[in-house]
Amino acid sequence: MRHRTLPVVLVLILLSSHAPLAVSQQASSNDWTVVQQIKTNEKVLVKQKNGKEVKGLMIEATDTTLTIDRDGKPFGIPRADVRQVYVIEGKAQKGKWALIGTGVGAGVGAAIGRSRYSADRDDSEIWTTVGLLFGAGAGAAGGLLFGTTTRKRVMVFDAR
Repeated sequence: MRHRTLPVVLVLILLSSHAPLAVSQQASSNDWTVVQQIKTNEKVLVKQKNGKEVKGLMIEATDTTLTIDRDGKPFGIPRADVRQVYVIEGKAQKGKWALIGTGVGAGVGAAIGRSRYSADRDDSEIWTTVGLLFGAGAGAAGGLLFGTTTRKRVMVFDAR
């Protein structure tokens, strides 16, 4: 029973590392001039009132329209349709999350492999190593994928 608590603890540690992402979103205002002050070519995410999300590079914001560069083409969104505007800061931290995933995966894999160990069989000690290797590989891949999607989003406008 003691071997099964390790994977649970490791999963809880991994999940608790996501808490700073939720806390990092700052309270914003419903002042449109803040949107108008966003610099050209900054990465922005616009949540519309119809539920759609649009990502792109800032072109300009007038009193009536927010225009962003979306896949090389200007895309205008009427101000009345804008619910929230986020500025996306920083780079993806692929290496950091790949290392975290590798460590967690290796621990979980080794624990699962260790649970297959039996003193009655000669070749059962290999399961710990096999579990560690497979877990590390799967964790690294998962961490890398997660790391490509995480960037800091700062809310600068909220129409609510």
